Amino acid sequence: MKNLIQKISLLLFKVLRTFLKLIPESLKISIGKLFGIAMILVSSKRKIITYNNIKESNLNYSDKEIRKILKESYQNLGITLVELLTIDTYDFKSNTPKVYYSNIEIIKKAQEKGRGVILLSGHYGNWELLAYSAGALINDILRLVIKHQMNPYTDQYLRNLRQRSGNSLIDMNKAGMSLVKAIKNNELVALLSDQRAGKNEALVINFLGRPARAYKAPAVLALKYKTPLIAGFAVRDNKNNYKVDLIEIDHSDLEDNADGVEELTRRYLSLLENAIKENPGLWAWQHNRWKID
Repeated sequence: MKNLIQKISLLLFKVLRTFLKLIPESLKISIGKLFGIAMILVSSKRKIITYNNIKESNLNYSDKEIRKILKESYQNLGITLVELLTIDTYDFKSNTPKVYYSNIEIIKKAQEKGRGVILLSGHYGNWELLAYSAGALINDILRLVIKHQMNPYTDQYLRNLRQRSGNSLIDMNKAGMSLVKAIKNNELVALLSDQRAGKNEALVINFLGRPARAYKAPAVLALKYKTPLIAGFAVRDNKNNYKVDLIEIDHSDLEDNADGVEELTRRYLSLLENAIKENPGLWAWQHNRWKID
């Protein structure tokens, strides 16, 4: 029965993709928002986690503001899904692109150092379009670290969509040596580094006012191989397009040791915190981010 349900889910994805490709962008976005609302209704447990995550942060929102952010966060997930399903239909090189980078040239400039480049973001705005558009615009391959989803059929379907710009995928559970090899080959690697890390791969650092387990791998690799580290977040505007300002995180003053790794991780998390504070409804609050036991 489980296998049958998974196959039906794949069929629904395919039908939905076909439909979404035929309708105006504005209607597609509205459908994405409806999917977000549906997600709220499907899981009361996840909704509670989301509410508490926002409430217990150091952002000090009222109950009304929390509920607004919760709704916007779920709607952002729905929009991200519908845009992912039609990700290969966007012209990122047009005069009015879906994703606009103010300074994408810094990626190639960093790569000229010959030590690879680590690109960092989070589950913020549309992270799927962020990686896809970057690869298309700089005409280079990004090695994307991706986690397998529970449904193998829809997982493979979405993986194929993500690679249509030429990017390639690295399984998160086997990423170690692949990342090292890519960096040594002066390649571009991209990671989402905002969710809770496993105990063996984490630092406990304050994030939005509370201790949280943070991935230390990006900082470890950047310091060990002197690899440039660039962060960026796709901020949606009122026309449902995105703007990205890339920031190279300087670590020339840090040593390749535990203190250096912790400080560099803090620098990335500080950028993420600032992005969340500016547009809290664009971040995925649904994850049980602050569980450290």
